[in-house]
Parts: sequence; structure tokens; C-alpha cells
Amino acid sequence: MKNFFSKHKRIIIFSAIIIVLIMIFTTAEIAVVTQNKIVSAGDINTCSIPTGKITAKGIDVSRYQGAIDFNKVKADGYSFVIMRVGTSRGGKDANFETYYENAKKAGLDLGCYYYTYAASAVEAKREAKEVLGYIEGKSFNYPVFFDFEFSNLMNYSRVDENTNMINTFCKYIKRGGYYPGVYTSNSIYNNFLDKRTLGVKWDFWVASYLDNTYNSSKYSKSFSIWQYSSNGVVNGINARVDLNVAYVDYPAIIKKFNSEYKKATGD
Repeated sequence: MKNFFSKHKRIIIFSAIIIVLIMIFTTAEIAVVTQNKIVSAGDINTCSIPTGKITAKGIDVSRYQGAIDFNKVKADGYSFVIMRVGTSRGGKDANFETYYENAKKAGLDLGCYYYTYAASAVEAKREAKEVLGYIEGKSFNYPVFFDFEFSNLMNYSRVDENTNMINTFCKYIKRGGYYPGVYTSNSIYNNFLDKRTLGVKWDFWVASYLDNTYNSSKYSKSFSIWQYSSNGVVNGINARVDLNVAYVDYPAIIKKFNSEYKKATGD
């Protein structure tokens, strides 16, 4: 072996240098590609940082609000509406299509939510697929929210499963080309989810009525949207309605997401 090395020393050293150089340039090329190009839709950031200040006021609605004059809603100072797309037990909300068309015509920013009765990640994935079917061809500049508040989910033994359900639903919605989010109560967020894991992956819209005035800053740096009342009175709606404030600029965030999604998928 010693004689072989002595005879081929230059060739061995030269080959080793070539291999090292190839590794260096390959690594550098990968780094450049990673820094300047989104590899896949899954790499796109879908966790915004709350500003600490109110960026917009809005409402969320379902068929229980009946007929709505969205032009009056907008004139009353509300700029976004998050409408229920459906539930896993009742299917598509009866007013979803009408709300979508009329709110869009009124120039409101739009989002939607889906109320889950799922008990497992398998069921959550099926629901996400159902949602994508309901919203196909529609555009939103607020997230598609997983409404996570069913009482059966409030069990300390379900923390891991609840967390897995949310991850599964949101990932599927994201792969479908929509910006996902999670709606839940402040109590569920703090007690029945792995909030340390989820809070760095997805945006949260939280409901808490203890401070039922939007001037409170209690949630302004923790969540993207705060639902501060379920008993609001808004022009154009002949029923009580949920009131919300946003702490992020969703139209700008989702515009960026849509652009990055197109780059990642080649659409």
C-alpha cells in the first residue's frame, strides 16, 4: 500500500483536490438556489407576525345572519368579512355562495372558515379536501380558517391529536393554493393544543369576550385576528353578528403568498 501511494501520490492528491472542489461548488450552488427560489409550496411561510396595532375591522357570518346588505356593512366601517363555507356535518353553508358574490361586489376583503366535527387527522384531511372543492375558482385575501371549537375536542388527552388535525388540515389547504389559518377560543388555544408548535406554523384567529372592546391590546401581539364580541350590531344585518379586529395586513400577505405559490408550482 505504501509503495502504491508513493507511485501514484500526485494522481491521488490531484483527485482529492478535484473532489473537494466539486463538493464546495455543489454546496454553494444549492445554497444559492435555496436562498433565491422557493423549492415547493410547503416552503412558503404561512405564519404572520402580529403588528400590535389594528389594521382592519371585520365581521364573520353564516346563514344565521340571513340576508346581508354588504354595502351598508362596508359603509359602517368594516373592511373584511369571513364567511362560513360549511361544516363537516351540514355540508356547504346555504348562504356561502350568495355572501361571497355580494361581499365581493361591495369591495370587502374576503376570507372563509369551516366548522369541524372531526376527531382525527384522517377526517381533517377529508374535510380540507371538501373545502377545496367548495372554494375552487374563488379568490380570498383573508385566510381559509379551520374552525376548531367543537366541545369533544376539549380534552387534555387529545392535545397531540388536536395538533395533528390542525397541521393536517392547514397543510392540505396550503398545498391547494390557499393561505390557511386556525380559528379557536383562547381557552382551547391555551389548554388543548400544542401552541408552541402550532404558533410558529399557522396564523391564529382567537375568540375571547372577556375584553369586549376592540380598543384592548391584550391579544394584539399574540394573534392575527381577535374576535372580541359575538353580540355586535352592524348596519345591513338584521341579526347579532361576531365582531373582529385584525393585527396583520392580510391583503398584502396573501398577495405575496399567491405570488410565491405560483413560483413554487409553476402555475
